[in-house]
Amino acid sequence: MQRQYIAALCTLLLAEAALAHNVWIRPSSTQLSGDKDYVTIDGGGADLPFDVNHRGRPADGLHAYDPSGKEIEKENLMVGKLRTSYDALLNQHGTYRFTDGIEYVQFNYPDDKGESARWRGSPEKYKKENPMADKKREKYRQLTMKIETFATLGEPTDTVVKPDAKGLDFEYLTHPNELYAGETATFRVLYDGKPLPDARVRLAKDGLRYRTHDFIEMKSDKDGKLTIDWPSPGMYWIAAEHEVPSELAKDAPHVQKYVAGLEVLPL
Repeated sequence: MQRQYIAALCTLLLAEAALAHNVWIRPSSTQLSGDKDYVTIDGGGADLPFDVNHRGRPADGLHAYDPSGKEIEKENLMVGKLRTSYDALLNQHGTYRFTDGIEYVQFNYPDDKGESARWRGSPEKYKKENPMADKKREKYRQLTMKIETFATLGEPTDTVVKPDAKGLDFEYLTHPNELYAGETATFRVLYDGKPLPDARVRLAKDGLRYRTHDFIEMKSDKDGKLTIDWPSPGMYWIAAEHEVPSELAKDAPHVQKYVAGLEVLPL
């Protein structure tokens, strides 16, 4: 198993321009105690993960699930210009899951003046309407992005942490709410439920605006595993990416991304 040592680590790289607006999600706390408590979930898109400087996330893609997998209410939902926020009541012991998602198809086409224009919409809308069929459609791109974070009241549980069988996902061999500085965590990158070797993964700790843009790039091993030694406590953004051919548009890429906000606590 290839071990990714973040303290000394790999090469530090600038984020690619094409990925300039990084979507992020973060909870106010990840480990809570007592019979009940609240957690606030913030999300947005920004130049750097966890920064509040670009735009909030649409409300229709946000979901919150209790430890049994039942969807729960998002209280005090606020969709702002720069971030989106809501509160969730944790009144059952166990691990809660908070998700966001992006899915679209886009392409360029010539408008009535012969200038390049862009159409973007959901895969369902594209299949139903076949937009701009009389135009020359080019530079197709399909994107599916899963964004999530977790919080636990009392002892952690695994029901909502289990990965999906479709698309790009993480299998948390180390529970996402049991991450500690100085300890090793192991995750597995999956695609359609199967281990994905050589998956491109980026990692960044909160506060990039105050230091060199040290996005850390790594790849999963032959078994799809990532082994991470956390150098210090804090909130971390982790993102994996995988590209497959689109099933909607010939010769077009379908970019799949997985993003999580994870808190690493001191021992």
